[in-house]
Amino acid sequence: MKPGIRIPGAAVATVLGSGYSPLAPGTVGSIVAAVVYWAVRSTFPPWVAHLLIIPIIPLALWGCSVGFRLWGDDPSRVNVDEFAGCWIACMAVPAAWGITGIAASLAVFRLFDILKPWPVSLFDRMKTPVGILLDDLAAGLMSAALTGIGVLIGARIF
Repeated sequence: MKPGIRIPGAAVATVLGSGYSPLAPGTVGSIVAAVVYWAVRSTFPPWVAHLLIIPIIPLALWGCSVGFRLWGDDPSRVNVDEFAGCWIACMAVPAAWGITGIAASLAVFRLFDILKPWPVSLFDRMKTPVGILLDDLAAGLMSAALTGIGVLIGARIF
């Protein structure tokens, strides 16, 4: 690996060092994503937060690739995948739900990421940088879908 890529790549892979947390680095990366998402959505129109997923995914893939080359197969310090997955989960939270909704979405995302139901488990078995990222994107999409169902049910009840 080129020396000029190592430091920025490690910074991306570990979400600016949060992956070095001695306790639950994946959860820490998810919390960073939720806080940044909330800050962006609170400051700018909602479409800005949604549009940011476009650069986040390739950046996360690059971070997973660098982390894979530096530290091996799915090391816990690589948490940019959790950042991307949690961002997707947060995108489904209605603005009216505020930070509480984002926190709930983060919790559901982490539950799916830890329990690894299908198809998360399918991607988790891929021992590649793409697999490292896809299992968290799948967990994020599942969390977003569950949030969407909650929105639909809530709209019918209230």
